Amino acid sequence: MSKNLAWKDVDWKLVHKRLSRQQSRVYKASIEINTAKVHALQRRIIGSLDAKLIAVRRVTTENKGRNTAGVDGQKAIPNEMKMKLASKLTLDGKAKAIRRVYIPKPGKSEFRPVGIPTIEDRAKQMLAKLALEPEWEAIFEPNSYGFRPGRSCHDAIASLFLSLRGKSRFVLDTDIQKCFDRIDHKKLLKKLSTFGQMENQIAAWLKADIMVGYFDRPDEIFQPLEGVHHKGGGGIIYPLLANIALHGLETYLKEWYATSWYPFTGLSRKIPMRDRKASIGFSRYADDFVITAPEISDIKQIEKQVEIWLSEEVGLSLSKAKIRIINSTEGFKFLGFQLISIKKSGQYKIKIHPSKTSKKRLIAKIREIISKNRSASSYNLIKLLAPRIVGWGNYFRFSECQIDFSKLDYSIFSQLRAWAFRRKSKGLRSRTKLKEKYFPNGKTYVFRGKDYTNNWVLAGQTMIKGQKKENFLPKLAWIESGQYTKIKGNASPYDDNHLYWAQRMEKYSGFNHTISKLIKQQYDRCVICKERFTPMDVIETDHIVPRSKGGADKFENLQALHKHCHIQKSFSDSTVSMDPLSVVGS
Repeated sequence: MSKNLAWKDVDWKLVHKRLSRQQSRVYKASIEINTAKVHALQRRIIGSLDAKLIAVRRVTTENKGRNTAGVDGQKAIPNEMKMKLASKLTLDGKAKAIRRVYIPKPGKSEFRPVGIPTIEDRAKQMLAKLALEPEWEAIFEPNSYGFRPGRSCHDAIASLFLSLRGKSRFVLDTDIQKCFDRIDHKKLLKKLSTFGQMENQIAAWLKADIMVGYFDRPDEIFQPLEGVHHKGGGGIIYPLLANIALHGLETYLKEWYATSWYPFTGLSRKIPMRDRKASIGFSRYADDFVITAPEISDIKQIEKQVEIWLSEEVGLSLSKAKIRIINSTEGFKFLGFQLISIKKSGQYKIKIHPSKTSKKRLIAKIREIISKNRSASSYNLIKLLAPRIVGWGNYFRFSECQIDFSKLDYSIFSQLRAWAFRRKSKGLRSRTKLKEKYFPNGKTYVFRGKDYTNNWVLAGQTMIKGQKKENFLPKLAWIESGQYTKIKGNASPYDDNHLYWAQRMEKYSGFNHTISKLIKQQYDRCVICKERFTPMDVIETDHIVPRSKGGADKFENLQALHKHCHIQKSFSDSTVSMDPLSVVGS
C-alpha cells in the first residue's frame, strides 16, 4: 500500500485482513510457546503500515476519549494529519508527559486521578497493543475477564454462579490496596518478557512525567516510581499491562491448594488433581476478584497465599480494611450485583440481582437529570433519561431482576409525575390536563417488537424539519430478563473460531437491542465491507436511505456498519460536512 495514499481512500477491508492474519499467527505461536516466532511477528506488526493505520483510526475516530486533549492541548486532527501520523508512527522508546485530571467517584465525594496521554502516544500505545494482545490472549487464565476482547462483567458473574450453584461456600471478598498505583515497574517488565524495542517503549510510558495542566501552563509535574496509569482516559496500553501484572494468581492458588493444602487437610489423595483445583472458585475482573472455597479454614489460608503472591509478583498487598470472609448465605456484592445462597427444600440456590447500591445510584442519577431539566420539554427529557434507564436495565437483565425493575419503575414514575405536575401554565392548570399531556391515556407503545398499553408512560413530541416526532420513556419492566452463558475458558477472538464468536456477538455483543438485532439479521457481517463483526469492532446504526434524502427513521431503513464504514458511507451520501475535522466526532 502506497504511503502517499489519501486517508479517505484506504482499503480498510484489505488492511484488516492482513493485520488479522498476522495477529492470528502471533496467537498460535504463543500457544505453541514459540517465543522467537512471537517476537518476530510482533516486530513485523509494529513496523507495518496496516497496523499503524488501524492504530491511528482507533484513537482519532473510534475511541470515546478521542476528543479529550493531552498535555499538548490537541484534540481532533484532520485526515491529512492522520495519514502523516500513521506514516511516522514508531515505537521509539520516548513518551510525552501524561495530563492528569481528577473526576468524582460514582456515588462518593472522593475524586480519582485520570491520566490522559497525547494523541501520538495513544496511537503508539494502540500499535503496541495490536502486537501484544494476541500473545497474551493465548496465555491469560480462563477466569480473568476485565478489559479483554469478547469478555465482560457478566462472564465474571456467571463464573461465580457456577462456583456457588447448589451449595453454600465461604467467600473471600476483598480489594487490592491502590492496585494500579503501586505495581512494581521492574517486576512488571520482567513478567512482560518482551523484545528490547517493546520493553524500552513500555518502560518509557511507565516512567512518563505526570503533569497537572498543559505544556504551556503546567500547575504541577512529577514522575511515578511505581504503578500504571490504568484509569487514564486515553491510556490504551495500561489495562493490558495491569492484566499482565495480575496474571498467574489463579493458577498459583489452584496449584497450591491442590498440591500443598488439600493433602494437609487429611482429604483423600486419590481425588484427581483436576477435581482438587476445581474445589476453589476464582473470578477476576481487572483488580476486583472473588474467591470461594468449601471451608472457612481453606479461605483463611487462601487469603495468606494471595498476600504472598501479590507481594512477590507485583509488589502489592490486600486492603486490610476491605477484607471480608463470609459465607455465601450472608450475601456479597460484585460488579454491581448482589449474590446470595438461599436454602430451599433442603437445597441451596444462588440468587443474583442488582445490588442496593446500584439501584440507589440509578435513582440518584435520574433525580439529578430531572432536577437539571425542570424546564426541558418532555421530548428532550426522554432523550436524556431513556439511554440511562435502558442501558442500566440491559446490564442487569441477566439476573433475577423483574421485581427490582418493577419497584424502580415506580420510583422513577414518582419523580416524573412530580416533574409534570409542577409544569402549570395557561390552559394547563388542572392535574387532569397535565396528566393527559405528559401521560396520555389509551396509547400503545412498541418496545423491542412487543406492544405495551399503559396510561402512565411519559410521552413527548417535537417538530423537526416540519415533521412531528414522538418518543416515549420505556419501563424497566419491559426489559426481559435472560440467562447468560459464560464464555468458554480459553476462547479468544484471535483463535479463528468464527462460528463461535458470531453466535456470541448475536446474543451478548453488549450493544443496544437495535444493533444486536441488525447484527443477527445481517448474519454477523458489515453490509459495506462484508467482513464479520468482531468483539474489537466499533459498530453503529446507519440509515440506508439518509434522513436528509427522505429516509424513514424506522428499523426497516437501518443497517449495522463498522464505524469507519459508516463514515465512508456518510461521505458518499453527502450527509456530513466534507471538512475532515467534522468527521472525527461523527
